[in-house]
Amino acid sequence: MARNTRMIHFFAGMACSAMASPFGIVAAALAPVVLGFAKEMYFHFTRRGADAENLAWVIAGSATFVLGLRLMPFRL
Repeated sequence: MARNTRMIHFFAGMACSAMASPFGIVAAALAPVVLGFAKEMYFHFTRRGADAENLAWVIAGSATFVLGLRLMPFRL
């Protein structure tokens, strides 16, 4: 897989977490996982080419954002 694809999925996970963060830390952690899984299932059933590594990079981006959000000295 190309390095650019990994970075795109990583930042997509972070962006999805950022959009869900006003609804709480649990929503920020779970929304990218659900959306990434749904995307991979869609690709699996339409083009027969789901890639678990893409989902892993989305989850990694989400986890990085949520960890950073929890470690902030102030609450948003």
